[in-house]
Amino acid sequence: MERTQTPRSPDPKKQSGAAILANVGIVELLEQDERPTFIIDIANIANFAPGAPLQIVFANASLRASDAILETVTGKVDLTAPNVGVTNDFPEFKGWALSFVKNNEPLDISLPSFVFAGMTWTCSTLRKRLRIFSGSGSGITAVTGSVSSNGALSNASILSEQTKGRSLALTRSPVVIEDPEEPTDYFGNASTEQSTSIENETYAPPTRPNARYPDGSSFDWTRLPLTAALPRHIQFARNIDWASTPLGPIEDWTFDLRAMCNLIMGSPHPAAMYWGEEYTAIYNEAYILLAGQKHPALMGQSYKSAWAEIWEGVEDVFKMAKESGQATMKDDDCLFVLRNGYLEESYFSWSIIPLIGEDGSIVGLYNPSFEKTRRKIAERRMLTLRDVGERTAAAKEVKGFWGQVIQGLEYNEYDIPFALLYSVGDDSDSEMSSIHSGSLGQAPQCVLEGTLGVPEGHQAAVSPLDLRTSVEGFAPYLRESMKTSHPLHLTTEDGTLSFDLIDGMEWRGFGDPCRAVVVCPIHPTTGESILGFLVIGVNPRRPYDDDYSLFIQLLSRQLATSMASAMLFEEEIRRGQKAARLAALDRQQLSEQLNLRTQEAVESETRFTRMAEFAPVGMFIANSDGKISYSNDTWWEISRHPRAENSADTWMDSVKEDDRESLDEVWKSLVLNKKPITHEFRFKTPWQDPHGGRHNTWVLMSAYPEKDGEGNIKSVFGSITNISQQKWAEDFQKRRMEEAIEMKRQQENFIDMTSQCANDAIYRHEMRNPLSAILQCADEISSTLSTFKVDKDESKLDQKLLDLLNGSIDAAHTISLCAQHQKRIVDDILTLSKLDSALLVVTPVAVQPVAVVQRALKMFEGELESSDIAMEFHMEKSYLDMDIDWVKLDPSRLLQVLINLTTNAIKFTNGQEKRTIMVSIGASIARPDQDDSDITYFPTRLKRFEDTTNEEEWGKGENVYLKFAVQDTGRGLDESEKALLFQRFQQASPRTHVQYGGSGLGLFISRELTELQGGEIGVTSESGIGSTFAFYVKARRALGMPRDTPVATTVKILRRTASNATTGSVTLESRRNSSGKALYRSHTTGRKRHPAASNTPTTPVIPSTGILDYSKLRILIVEDNLVNQRVLQKQLRNIGFITEVANHGGEALDILRSSKFWAGREIDGDELAVILMDLEMPVMDGLTCARTIRGLELDKTIVRHVPIIAVTANARLEQIESAIAAGIDDVVSKPFRIPELIPKIEELITRNSITPPSRSSESLPTITSSPRSGDLH
Repeated sequence: MERTQTPRSPDPKKQSGAAILANVGIVELLEQDERPTFIIDIANIANFAPGAPLQIVFANASLRASDAILETVTGKVDLTAPNVGVTNDFPEFKGWALSFVKNNEPLDISLPSFVFAGMTWTCSTLRKRLRIFSGSGSGITAVTGSVSSNGALSNASILSEQTKGRSLALTRSPVVIEDPEEPTDYFGNASTEQSTSIENETYAPPTRPNARYPDGSSFDWTRLPLTAALPRHIQFARNIDWASTPLGPIEDWTFDLRAMCNLIMGSPHPAAMYWGEEYTAIYNEAYILLAGQKHPALMGQSYKSAWAEIWEGVEDVFKMAKESGQATMKDDDCLFVLRNGYLEESYFSWSIIPLIGEDGSIVGLYNPSFEKTRRKIAERRMLTLRDVGERTAAAKEVKGFWGQVIQGLEYNEYDIPFALLYSVGDDSDSEMSSIHSGSLGQAPQCVLEGTLGVPEGHQAAVSPLDLRTSVEGFAPYLRESMKTSHPLHLTTEDGTLSFDLIDGMEWRGFGDPCRAVVVCPIHPTTGESILGFLVIGVNPRRPYDDDYSLFIQLLSRQLATSMASAMLFEEEIRRGQKAARLAALDRQQLSEQLNLRTQEAVESETRFTRMAEFAPVGMFIANSDGKISYSNDTWWEISRHPRAENSADTWMDSVKEDDRESLDEVWKSLVLNKKPITHEFRFKTPWQDPHGGRHNTWVLMSAYPEKDGEGNIKSVFGSITNISQQKWAEDFQKRRMEEAIEMKRQQENFIDMTSQCANDAIYRHEMRNPLSAILQCADEISSTLSTFKVDKDESKLDQKLLDLLNGSIDAAHTISLCAQHQKRIVDDILTLSKLDSALLVVTPVAVQPVAVVQRALKMFEGELESSDIAMEFHMEKSYLDMDIDWVKLDPSRLLQVLINLTTNAIKFTNGQEKRTIMVSIGASIARPDQDDSDITYFPTRLKRFEDTTNEEEWGKGENVYLKFAVQDTGRGLDESEKALLFQRFQQASPRTHVQYGGSGLGLFISRELTELQGGEIGVTSESGIGSTFAFYVKARRALGMPRDTPVATTVKILRRTASNATTGSVTLESRRNSSGKALYRSHTTGRKRHPAASNTPTTPVIPSTGILDYSKLRILIVEDNLVNQRVLQKQLRNIGFITEVANHGGEALDILRSSKFWAGREIDGDELAVILMDLEMPVMDGLTCARTIRGLELDKTIVRHVPIIAVTANARLEQIESAIAAGIDDVVSKPFRIPELIPKIEELITRNSITPPSRSSESLPTITSSPRSGDLH
């Protein structure tokens, strides 16, 4: 429902009043009306559907403001709800609103006002289509509990039922009316004699609220001038051509006639007056609804012709009143009136009262009338429902239910002119069949169970009916009603019902042919299955209105309830019969089982005796004192107890004295606790092993107490098993195991020590700290001597001094390489110990695989240069085609495998004539197999590594497999050497350790880490040519990651290059040796590689941005190890930094208090650029200190962010995450080199906007740099 606004003039002040009025629309006018007002469209056929609400096309603001009034006038009441009575006042209101409509067009007449919902409603018709309703009054009163007289779709019931008992404002004294009260519920008292008195109330006149009589002392409407101020009905009466009637012109009317006319018009109830010999009719406004379509022609017409259909029945009453002058009253009189286009069954309480003229003669008849149709019809239908309920309640089975229904319906021949009752069955002939609502999958059939008013052999009484295919009788209508599962209304008027189908019925009741039929599906309240159908003819002398529809619904509900009761009762009977049959069967089975068990008991005793004789264990039965009453032969053979009469009673004497005491205690425990026991002991007789040795006879005894009904022990069942062989084998195995343990003790002591250390953070810390000092001291020596050579000019140095310098630099480089090699061994041992202890886990992180590979290759730049080895990094076409960028995997574990394989490649390529290493990366959706390449993958040995990529931390990205390969031109491997690969502490040959060194753990650890990541590792090699080690890991695509990184940009460029390439890969990085071309590198990290500053390939330049002036930057070193403290301080000073040291976190906080970071010291405090923080320290460790600093930043004690870099040996991933969580900005793991530390310092200072003046153009000192293996633990 939308509100339409009529456009107004943009400037009304410049227009005349008439022009403004011409622009005002009806909607705008009604919107300003304070009365609740709405409009309906008579052309909308949905308004005329039985039980349907009014379809409002407009409601003004006053009506929209009251939801209660809006819902009441639209009729949104659920009539099928269990707690709602027969109906409410809305059907009358709806009938009034839709009355006097012919051919979907309202007649051009004035409707009387109507009282509904505590308000008086008036109606106007616009353009013979739209009806406008306005209400006035105090608002909604009780509207759902009262019952008024009946009304058809085309005619509302009489207004008096709504307005009874109120005084008329036009009369000079209150009017008192005695009138029977309608029952307030469909199931109220059915007695027709019930009546009550109605109390006097004030009544608003049934005229338009704004209508007023003209000012003056006269209220005689027959004399008043005809003006628009008169009520509409008065205007209508005044406009009648009375001169053409027997009454003559209105001006010539007598005083008696005028007085009676005013009396009629002033009555608040339906009333009419019949004047003269022709009984000329004059009636009031309330009488219009009673007259129906006879209005307006009825006014001024003779009663004889106007009500010709009932004149024969009332003529004597009129005659008696005319002749005798006595009044006649009839209550609940049945009259068949023709007021809505058909002969209608109606009930009225009416009177004929003679009107005495001035001369004492009878001049006319006064006819007050009250319609009782609704109450009478409701009583009759209620009795039908009651009778049907009582009869069907007596049905004990479904088959008897149908006959009871027919008998219950037989009483009401008027509302049920004919009926056909079908039951639903199927081809299975089951006891009770049904179909589900809307389903025809079981080919159901309908059987005619009974009829009323249907002649035998009638074309509609076809049985049985196939609901799926039949077109006979009512079969199509039954199918239609089954789809909706609601009653289906069919009429001959709208063509939904063919009259030929019902022609020839006996037509019970009035004998008139039916114009409508209702088809009701019957399904019990316990389910939706349809068990039958009821076809009922509609009373031809009553409209199929809301009351009729509700009667059908209540009848359907009554049948559903009774059907459910019959089904439940029948089901209960079947259940009882089934239970009786089962009980009889159970008794028979129990009897048979008893006989069988008795036979089994006899056979069981026999079998037990036989089993005991042949059993390989000794079996016995003893009493609670331990005296044996039965024992088999095996028992005697095992115990070797002397066999004589009653000798078994003393069997415990054959037990060894050392075990006798414990055996006695166990036996007493069995007797006291009454629980089974198991005990090992020895007999005195020795047992001989297969080699002839003599040992103890060991037995395992199991004993079970048998108890009587009171819980006392009746006997003890037991057995003994000779376990001497097992005991001897256990002793033998134990000795062998002890020997094996002793033989491998030295090797396992080494493993045990490292395994223990893997869980000891302090030990790991102390192992890495010396290595860090060694690396930094070696770097300092190399850097210092290299700087000295550059500053002094080599050509001017003494050759002996020059040789000394070169030798010292080479020695420092060797120390650095040895320290890094030692670190790799420590890392491998720690990783191995974690694998053995199942402590190594995979932690997924979103990374770019290309960046991980580049990080690994970056670590070996110095070593590659010193060994003059060429290196290439290829990206396979499969990687580019799959558009791999960010994935989730464990970068530390991947990096460790790459480092191990690259280390081996460098080690075995060094010294060869051709020295080239190629690293490649590829990808695939499916797991790689042997057919994809020449690589022979080693299968996973144990299924101990579960697929963890389905866990939540891996995300929801696509599963991918990343393939990596490291190819070298080393010495290669033969088949026997390849067989020893990937095993613990194994190398290709004994010469390998002598020539190349190593622990034999690298490839074993690589295989373990690869399998831990859901992959496999393999190799292809040819002796004298080289080897290719390849592996793959399982990962997932990382979602929501940035796409504009340097790596992604480079890969996009390579993808475009690869689209035109003929090879299967694209070179991402290439480094040639001394015999090849210059270094090429794709800058995927965003930095350029600086060339070496001297001819010595082992002396790279410290990376620098060229922006910061180190001489003005103060660095605080927090380190408890004095050696590391001095070495790091000296290295930083050599570069140009200002340094300050602290031994623990507490001293660091003291120094921080005097810096510019502290509140109040921003001007006079000391400069401080960054803090290098060790984590393992006494007094206050690094994590506690970092948390304290971040807490002081939060409470503004420290005014700016303090940059902190952790310098620690605790470099496992979870330890790094703990450091970051504590407030650490970055982490450098020990051992480290200064070139690795400087970029982190510069990046952190720049990020925190600490920008001292630019450094001078002086050249930076250089130090020797070697690759680091990465801190992965």
